[in-house]
Amino acid sequence: MTKQLETPKELAERVGLPVTNIRYLIREDMLDHIFTAPGQCNPKIPSGAWEKYVSQFTIKAQREAPRSAGQEMGADK
Repeated sequence: MTKQLETPKELAERVGLPVTNIRYLIREDMLDHIFTAPGQCNPKIPSGAWEKYVSQFTIKAQREAPRSAGQEMGADK
């Protein structure tokens, strides 16, 4: 059974980031969260919020044009 809510520390441990990075994402409203106490303290992250963040902010790699046979990577002429 998965947890419905995670603390910033639990999420940080799960995804391998420092807890300060998770708190920054919460503070900048980039990561979905809720406050479980009055006064906007004690944030909790709902399940699926990290996955949503990753899909929303992932930059897709641009496909590079195929190189011709005479071109080599890093070769200056």
